[in-house]
Amino acid sequence: MPLCGFNEKMLKGLTMFNEGLIEHGLIYRSSKNGETIDAALKREIADMTRFLLELHRLDDGAKRVFTRGLVKYAMGFYLLVRKHGIEDAVKINQRIIDYCFFMDDKYYSELEGKGDDMVVLTQLLNEIEL
Repeated sequence: MPLCGFNEKMLKGLTMFNEGLIEHGLIYRSSKNGETIDAALKREIADMTRFLLELHRLDDGAKRVFTRGLVKYAMGFYLLVRKHGIEDAVKINQRIIDYCFFMDDKYYSELEGKGDDMVVLTQLLNEIEL
């Protein structure tokens, strides 16, 4: 990725984080709340949307950016689960890992330093199905 590169530890960390979102954020919480997975997804996405609207209240800029990024990542993952279904969670996770790897590899192997690097990268990313 045109930020810092991706390595095996980062990819494993994302996999574990995504598994935790499924296991705890959806399966456990939906069971605890007596709701369907779909209802849990809707609730989580709604809660995160409301939370994002309040993040401007965080005084520390770094903390604000970090929190926003974390919430948006989880929200994006849940939107993918909602789109494809929880039964495809393993495939979703693999597509995310492949996407991150592609983004990193393409940037550092071909695009870094070129004037239109980010334009080309986003065009290439548009072609990948998540």
